[in-house]
Amino acid sequence: MKLVKLSLVGILALGSCAYASDNLAEAFKNGKTMGSLRFVYTTGSDTDAAAQTRPVDNANVGSVAVELRYTTDNFYGFKLGLGTQSAHDLGFHDKDAGNGGVEDDERNSVSTTLLSEAYIQYSFLKSDIKVGRQKIKTPLIMSSSAFALEDSFDAVVLSMNELPNTFVKLIYVQEWQMRYGSDARNTPTQKDMHFKKGLYSLFFKNQSIKDLTLDGQYLTTNEKEKIWDAPVFVPAGGYDEYYLQAKYKLPLDFPLFIAMTYAKANYENPTVASNDDATLYGFKISSEVSGVKLDAAYTTMDEEANFPGTFGHVPDAVVYTDMLTNNAIFAGIDAYSLGASYGFGVAGLNTSLKYAHYDQSAEGITNAGMDLDDADEVNIDIKYAFSGALKGLSTRFWAGYGTYDVSGEDDFTYARFYLAYNF
Repeated sequence: MKLVKLSLVGILALGSCAYASDNLAEAFKNGKTMGSLRFVYTTGSDTDAAAQTRPVDNANVGSVAVELRYTTDNFYGFKLGLGTQSAHDLGFHDKDAGNGGVEDDERNSVSTTLLSEAYIQYSFLKSDIKVGRQKIKTPLIMSSSAFALEDSFDAVVLSMNELPNTFVKLIYVQEWQMRYGSDARNTPTQKDMHFKKGLYSLFFKNQSIKDLTLDGQYLTTNEKEKIWDAPVFVPAGGYDEYYLQAKYKLPLDFPLFIAMTYAKANYENPTVASNDDATLYGFKISSEVSGVKLDAAYTTMDEEANFPGTFGHVPDAVVYTDMLTNNAIFAGIDAYSLGASYGFGVAGLNTSLKYAHYDQSAEGITNAGMDLDDADEVNIDIKYAFSGALKGLSTRFWAGYGTYDVSGEDDFTYARFYLAYNF
């Protein structure tokens, strides 16, 4: 919140220096207002594989949200950005029924109003710096947009485009503003996270070599408190995290891409004695045949510890085998996936089908606190963006079916339906 206050103080100082200028008035007058209306519905079946599927098992939750964002026009390189979002729980879930006594998924049953953006941006040369509350989209730090409300960060972000074919971001995060606001329960997983020592990160993307894209990120924090970023919680003491990806288009007559990912985390205080490292490797091959995009991927985690994933409620962002329900970031997991997507020649339509299988070692299960050995999941994802008179309106239906090696009811069905209008 201190960064937000600094941003507003900066704007007042700017106004006191140039308030008499008509240009400042024009900067506000010519600003842009954007927004969105969202409906999100989530539903999950009742299953005995509760540890693998919580908190979405037996869910039946619907909510609506509205977001408004305003950005001033450029004034001597400066811009002011403000944003607010508000959500309302539609009350679909029965609070006295089902697995654990509820049908609620509290990530989607939020009724609150949030200040989601309040920043100053200054642009210079080909770069800019943004100070204040903002959304961030990088592999290791990302605002979650899975539900009706989005997370944001009180941060300083410097984005640089000065080097040829290279993009660089320097990030300092002071506070993680979670999506729960005044509707937060008294649980660590819903409370805003303040970093007394800060979270620092460097992200880069380079395309200097023809047909080769390299991107990577480093993240570090030395907090003395536990970081409650489900599904993998970081123990007190902080951690260092690394990510590097290479994607190459082979020089062939048809499109064929290969990609590799290396990711690693080092915990100051390991969750398992003497196991302070978590290392992940990923491999992916993709192509396109007659308009059908195809890919096959493999992810492997060492047995020592869980990988923390992407900070900000987005666990599988760097994993090629990402799925709707299961995460391949737990210790000892080997995940395999096959995917296909096709638009059927319909403008605005994209459909995809993806299958994943998980193997997990006995030591990995012990260190992970999660058993996904011999689990399977299949996903279907249908997206459609309207055009013409309904331009800005979009829908998405994302559903998954999984089976687990547990006694009793070992299968699980989960689905999300989105309806959004951006203006």
